[in-house]
Amino acid sequence: MKLNEIYFYMILFLFQFFSLIILTCSEDLKDRKHLFNYTKVALFMFSIGCIMEIFNWNYLQNFECIFFTALPLLLIFTIKILAFTFKSIFKKEPFQLYRNELSDGIWVKNRGNFKKHHFYYSIYSLSILLVPILSFTLLYIALFK
Repeated sequence: MKLNEIYFYMILFLFQFFSLIILTCSEDLKDRKHLFNYTKVALFMFSIGCIMEIFNWNYLQNFECIFFTALPLLLIFTIKILAFTFKSIFKKEPFQLYRNELSDGIWVKNRGNFKKHHFYYSIYSLSILLVPILSFTLLYIALFK
C-alpha cells in the first residue's frame, strides 16, 4: 500500500467519523447556527471529494469517493427531514435518547420531557439511527453493485 493510498483512506475515515458525530449529536442540528456550521463543513468535505475525483486521486470505483464524501451532507438533510416529519405528524418536538436518557449535542442541551414522552423519543431515536444507515446502504448497493 502506497503512502498516497493511506492518506486517501485516512481522509475517507475522518469524513465517516464526522458522519458518526452528526448521527450521535443530532440535537445540535436544531440550532440554526450549528446547523449552518455543520452544513459548511459537510459541503467543504464534499468539495474535497469532488476535487479528489477530478484529479483521479481515487483508489475506489468511479464516483465512490464522491458518494462517501457526500454522506455527511446527506445525513444532515436526512436527520432534518426526519425531525420535521416527526414534529409535523406528532405535534411534539422530538429528542434523541442515548442509554435510556436524553442525549445532548456537543453545543446544544436537550430540553425534552423524558418521563412523559419516553416511547416517542425511543421511536425517534431508533429512526434517526436506522433510516439513514439503511437508506444509504441501499443507495450504495443500487449505485455501485
